[in-house]
Amino acid sequence: MIVSRKTKKIPRTYKIILPLLFLAFGAAIIIAFGSASILEVLRNMQQPESATRKTDHSQNPKSDSTAIKVDWVGVPKEVIGHPLVAKGDNFVTNIRNILTVKEKDDRTLFKKFLEVYKNRPDKVNMCGIRINHALALFTTVYELQPTTVIESGVNAGQSTYFIRHAAPNTKIIAIDPLEKPICGQEKRWMDPSGKTEYLTGGKFKDLYDIDWVAMTSKKEIDPETTLAFFDDHLKVLTRIPPLIKAGIRHVIVEDNYSRGRGATPSDKAGMTPKQLFFSDDPNSRWLWQNMVSYREFPPIVPSIMSVESVTQKKKPAGGFMVASDLNDDTMEPILRPDKDSGDMVIYREMAEFLEMDPRLRDKESYMQFMSYNFICYFELVPMAPAILDRW
Repeated sequence: MIVSRKTKKIPRTYKIILPLLFLAFGAAIIIAFGSASILEVLRNMQQPESATRKTDHSQNPKSDSTAIKVDWVGVPKEVIGHPLVAKGDNFVTNIRNILTVKEKDDRTLFKKFLEVYKNRPDKVNMCGIRINHALALFTTVYELQPTTVIESGVNAGQSTYFIRHAAPNTKIIAIDPLEKPICGQEKRWMDPSGKTEYLTGGKFKDLYDIDWVAMTSKKEIDPETTLAFFDDHLKVLTRIPPLIKAGIRHVIVEDNYSRGRGATPSDKAGMTPKQLFFSDDPNSRWLWQNMVSYREFPPIVPSIMSVESVTQKKKPAGGFMVASDLNDDTMEPILRPDKDSGDMVIYREMAEFLEMDPRLRDKESYMQFMSYNFICYFELVPMAPAILDRW
């Protein structure tokens, strides 16, 4: 039975006094805060986390942690045909804990990453990976510790730099048709460790041209512990068959554009996991059925943190968040400085450590923290041994 509370009639005098009190309070706020930003006002007026944040970040990998998210619009569905989906659980489900729990050396993984990021070879990396995707890549490699990483798309070598620092002993196979980077970046960062094989420029071989099965038989790679990293702006779905044939199951996709977005025609062809899973068709069902798990990495902070940025209009190609984003297609951010005073402290310290403006008022700070493209990690179902040689 539904029980409602009986309302009392408000006296006429209260109807006059209450609006006056509201106006007085508003005037006091204006005087107290002057030209302070909206975000500053909200931050200073915040209640403790226990009173404001309703999301449980304990993230038990045995449960569907997304079911308890009540203060963020984007909640992934475990079925295709939606703007935000997820399948199964993997380390990405636990991302906040992974990044914020101190390790044996008394440092968090977040802190380790920031030290690496601060010393990145290209501070701007105009046509390449920035902090959100760099963190996703670094965390993936750090957690999985693959014996081999296949890096399809090298450009200025920034992603190679993050892979190497996350796994010092991993073999990297760097694939790129160009010898030099684009977008005016003068030179490519080259791994000095001697553990990276460069199939670039005149030595270029595409994913399909490399005999991964032969490399496996010669024990040059172990497919079970190999990670494929796609940052090549090609049709992702068409890059999957050679991986399945070789038994390579771990994949991270950097250019996971949403429907209608993309920097190249291939990006917009509907072949990224996110584009595919927005629909329910034979292509999307095939990929979904051949995945053990699929998770999109969340951005570090929400798009509302860019409310003071000079950039407020969404780019047609996508790739950047703006304050007006609905966020129905985006995982809840790792930090919520818009709601949590503790997270605001972490975010400010991070931005200051990287010499960026946490209010994102300058272009470079905005581009760093708002560059986000639904980077994802997934694990493929292994091919049945009986039909492997006929694939």
